[in-house]
Amino acid sequence: MNWNWNETTIDFPKNLKNLLNTVCRKENRFSQFEFIKWCDNLTMAFEEAEASNELGEIAFGIARDIECQWDLNTYSLKELQNLDLSKVKLPQYWFKEWLKQLNEE
Repeated sequence: MNWNWNETTIDFPKNLKNLLNTVCRKENRFSQFEFIKWCDNLTMAFEEAEASNELGEIAFGIARDIECQWDLNTYSLKELQNLDLSKVKLPQYWFKEWLKQLNEE
């Protein structure tokens, strides 16, 4: 199974719930940008039916929401050309809400 469409420092496969727990506890040694790329890879694998048996619909929806929220960050072209994406962060409470949704599954 090819899990590395977007090059990321997070090895595949990992568990979405475990990674979200790590981010919520602020124990991650990876940037949110790396996590976003991992979520994007996970959704692509799901769409190709490679991970459909390993990932529930709720987890797929959460991974898709995480990467979509990242994409909705708005920066000008000039800002994007000089932006260090590893420093960009989504609000911490979003990650806690995603984890809560995943735990309710």
